[in-house]
Amino acid sequence: MCTQEASTVSVPRFEDYPIAEMFTGTPVAPILSTPETRRYRTRIRNGVSKGSDVWIGSWKNPSKVAGPNFAGNYFVIRWGCGSQCLMMATVDAKTGTVYEPPLSRKGSLYVPLDNLGDGEIGLRPNSSLLVLRDACSDFKNRNSCGTYYFNWKDNRFALVRFVMAKPVKDLP
Repeated sequence: MCTQEASTVSVPRFEDYPIAEMFTGTPVAPILSTPETRRYRTRIRNGVSKGSDVWIGSWKNPSKVAGPNFAGNYFVIRWGCGSQCLMMATVDAKTGTVYEPPLSRKGSLYVPLDNLGDGEIGLRPNSSLLVLRDACSDFKNRNSCGTYYFNWKDNRFALVRFVMAKPVKDLP
């Protein structure tokens, strides 16, 4: 089990990354251009057309939303793939382009959440900030585990800040 270092580090807030315009039209069908997106085509298509697996809030207290749930015109579709396993696709409602999650390997929709934590993905329909809490960029390096803050910019997730987790045994 890990906990975040509670220092005076200021962390990005959703309101710091506002979106000026929200999508209100009919979403374009997802473009399934990779083997991974074709493998999960039903999840991705149902996310866009029916809102399946499209929500905001934590796993413990999810809130369903109608339409895009991220950065104005994107659907972030999340689904489980077994114990402590999460998959995610980000779909542009205007173009149908499907994007991989941050920190995933090229071509993968797997989100590398730390099984020693309570991994969460935070997002809002009116913000371009996406938060991966209890994630690891390299499971062999515990110093790569913590909370990652990404800004969606130019059709990619740009890292804004990383706050490293600290193993509980090292706490005073």
